Order: sequence, then C-alpha cells, then structure tokens
Amino acid sequence: MRRSIRHTALLVFIGIQFLVLAGCQIGAVNFNDQESGNGGGGGGGDVQCEGPLGPPRDPSTLTACCEDFVGGAHCLAGDTVPGELSGYLNDCDGGGYCVPDKFIETGGVYTPKTCTSMNNEPGVCLSGCIPMVDQYWAVLPQDTCDDTERCAPCINPLDGMDTGACAIHFECGDDDPFGDGGGGDGGGGSATCPYEGEPILDPSSFPACTSCNGGAHCVPNDLVPAGFSDRLAACDGASKCVPDEFIETAGNTIPATCQSIAGLEGRCLSTCLPEVAGQADLLPQSSCTANQKCVPCYDPLTGEATGACTLSCDPGPQSGPQQLPACCGNRGTCVPVEAAGDNADQLGEDTCTGGLLCAPNDFLQPSFTPQACETGAVSLLFGDDYKPGVCLPDCIPAVDNFLLGQDGCNDGYECAPCLDPLTGQPSGACDL
Repeated sequence: MRRSIRHTALLVFIGIQFLVLAGCQIGAVNFNDQESGNGGGGGGGDVQCEGPLGPPRDPSTLTACCEDFVGGAHCLAGDTVPGELSGYLNDCDGGGYCVPDKFIETGGVYTPKTCTSMNNEPGVCLSGCIPMVDQYWAVLPQDTCDDTERCAPCINPLDGMDTGACAIHFECGDDDPFGDGGGGDGGGGSATCPYEGEPILDPSSFPACTSCNGGAHCVPNDLVPAGFSDRLAACDGASKCVPDEFIETAGNTIPATCQSIAGLEGRCLSTCLPEVAGQADLLPQSSCTANQKCVPCYDPLTGEATGACTLSCDPGPQSGPQQLPACCGNRGTCVPVEAAGDNADQLGEDTCTGGLLCAPNDFLQPSFTPQACETGAVSLLFGDDYKPGVCLPDCIPAVDNFLLGQDGCNDGYECAPCLDPLTGQPSGACDL
C-alpha cells in the first residue's frame, strides 16, 4: 500500500502550455513489475531463463529503496542493470539503482498486466517506483493494477505517439531484450489542438478551489510549469488553482470567442485566474459561462495585446489592435457605463456615441493624484474656506462650470474646490 501520494505535474496557460504524457517517454525497455513470468500479462510463473537483470533473486536480501511503497523496490548494483534500463530508474543512496521487486524476483523476465488507462487508452500496469510513473501518479488510473502500480497508456491520448510503456517486457527466447517489444502501433503525428475527445484528466480528481466561484481545481505545484505558476492563484502552499478546461485538455484548448468591452473581440477566461478576477467588475460576461468573463484581445486603452487571444493553440484575433474611441480632446476614452463603475453618474458623453461615457484618461490610471490648486472666483465669492482645490479635466460635467477657472492648472483642466459652495460639504474632488 502506498503510504503517501506525491502528486505531480502536467500543465500550462496565458502563454500557457501544459506538459503532457509525451514527456513521459518511458522508452522501449523490457523492464517492469512481475505479473507473469513468460509474457501475456498476468499471473506468476516459473522463470525458465536468465533475464536482462541476471538470475532471479530474493529482493529482501538487498537494500530497500522507494520507501513510499511497502516492499516496493530494492537496490541492485549498477553493473547488473543494463544502461538501457538505468536511465528510467532512481539512483540508490549507496550506489546502484532502485529496481521494482517484481523485476528482481524474475531477473527482469516479466510482461506487465494490461489495463485501461487515461481516455480509455490501452495500457500496462507499471510500478510507482519507476520515476516517471510516480511523477504522474495523481493522474494515471489504477484500473486493474496493484496498489503500488498505475496504468500507463501505450499511446499518448493527445498526440498518438507511442509512450514506450507497452514495450517494457522480456520473455524467454527474446534475443532483442531492449528492442521495440511491440510497444504499440500508434506512431507519429503532432499534438491535436484543440483537443476535443473525452477529458484527458478528470478535474474532480483534484480538490476544488475554494477561492473562486467554481470551475477550477487545485493542481499540485510540481505539475504546474514555473512560467505559468505565478499567473495562478494559490490553493495552499502545495497547489495552484487551475481552470477545469485546461485540466481536461492538458492545456490544448482554444477559449471561446466573445464580445468584450464595447464589443471588442475577446476570449472567455475563468474568473479563477487572478488577472481576470482583478478586472471582473469591468469585464462583460457576454456569451461566456457563469464562472468566466470576456477578456479583450487588445487593451482597449493602449491597443497592446493582452495575451488572452493567443493562449495554447488559439490562432489569434480575427482583426488587428482595437481601441476604444477617444474623447475630451484626446485626453479621455469612451467607455461602457459598466466600466465606469461608481463614477458613471459623474461622467458625460462628450463626443462619445452609442451609450458610451467619456472617462478622463487620468481616472483610468490607478496611481493618478490630481494637482493641487487654489480657486479664484469661488474663494472670492464664498470665502477662503473654499480656496483649496484640485485640477480636474474640464470634460467632466461638474467641472465644466462658469464659476471655475484654470487657476494655475494645465490647459484643459479647471480648479475644482474641495468644498461644494452650495452645501459646504466635501465636493469629492479632493478625495480622488
């Protein structure tokens, strides 16, 4: 029985590319757990010949290794393990290689039991003491395998390439112990993207994310590439919150096209992604699912690509950079009412059309702090208490007032008092 499960790593995104089992090329080697002595896929049996590891021997006489498994593997001296095999094994601390017990018991004369692996692909039962099986332990099914094994697919369900798993065997009379071994017949071919078959990985095999509104699960850190990791929310110190659509396809997906801010082209992306969550109030849902928002292909203010429309195998936007119309003498931008948020009732249309409001570009900058000024006519009429003010764009309806003057502000700005002359209460201008 395995004592602890070390999940491992498979994925990628916003510039996201997930790792898949193509990286799990176990190789055409005749080396695996014992379920049969002489081929065929199951059951014990007397070994009738000497295998690639020499004569059968009792593993308990050797130094134990791979101790996440009870009696899972022991150390063999390096000169007894052929080079074609050693690259697929862990080193032992005291020298030699960590070899699964079933190989040692048979001298390597062994054919693994067949099973059904990911996406219903044929596979074979391989020991978790083989590093690349252990690496994908969390996502490989057990099926008919022993507790210390997982079912590795013969053919990669993503790209049709032979993984080499089904070539790991040796039978008496085999004069090519490290040949292809008949390890599958799916050759060649590039990864299919977008992937449209049954889910390669079941998101429910991972814990659900609690930091967002569904549609994502916690994937162990060592399954998430470093370049993608910092674009994901942390579930805890050991895992990241990955949207389900990327888990199901191992990253080979094209997000749905949608209409984003002011009808600009966009893609439906999960609100579990911090970069989407941070702007969720400004982004429309459009035709996206309940836990997604429509992210524009290009920044509506600068025209720079956001990366939302070039994820994985997305061919990219259908048109070039798009920006929202300018207003306020090119000092503002026409934005949808929903993008204006709480400030919508303070803005006017200016030269905007189609129900858009003119938002001064200053207000679109998170670090904007208005320049201080002193009012002229307002303080003369209402007293020195009304002298402090700040410079605000004159395309804001409340600032476009005959009482307000430039009063030391730059062109296109007026000095708005901190106190409202009509009420004596804070005007809000100095709270920006």
